[in-house]
Amino acid sequence: MRTKVRDDIFLTELRPSDKAAMLEHLSERSEIHEHTLRIPYPYTKADADKFLRYVAGQTASCGRPLTFAIRDENDFMIGICGFDDLVLGKSHKAEIGYWVAKPYWGQGIATAVVAAMTRMASDELHLAKVTAHVFAHNAASAQVLEKNGFELEGYLKKQFLKEGKFIDAKAYGLLLPR
Repeated sequence: MRTKVRDDIFLTELRPSDKAAMLEHLSERSEIHEHTLRIPYPYTKADADKFLRYVAGQTASCGRPLTFAIRDENDFMIGICGFDDLVLGKSHKAEIGYWVAKPYWGQGIATAVVAAMTRMASDELHLAKVTAHVFAHNAASAQVLEKNGFELEGYLKKQFLKEGKFIDAKAYGLLLPR
């Protein structure tokens, strides 16, 4: 499966060979780590293996991928996006998550990927709503969601605990046509 997001960006299933790119993009402490809940630092081979096993299990149990590699025109993995909290055929909503490697920031990639994922949520998964939680200090991610029509539904104080610190979050939602 290869989904065109735009002429130079595609979504595909994650591959075991993506482990090297994951380590390249996530091994240094960066804003990706600071703006995400589930990406540990330091990011190790064991972390990459665990994530790849999780995605393989999710794909097997759902009968289709819900987590995707974001790839450039050379088929190099430059990020990941996916849906959580989804049971196909039973859920009416899912939470979207995404990250793009820092060298690719400011090019509209995340905005285009979220647009493609919300189309998939509506057209293929037949969902009524897509949600997202954004750390309150992550203005860029909030902007990506807002450009895609997501509405701020609430401000959640001390919503997450990461590395012993409470993090406030903004809750976003997008209602899909059904």
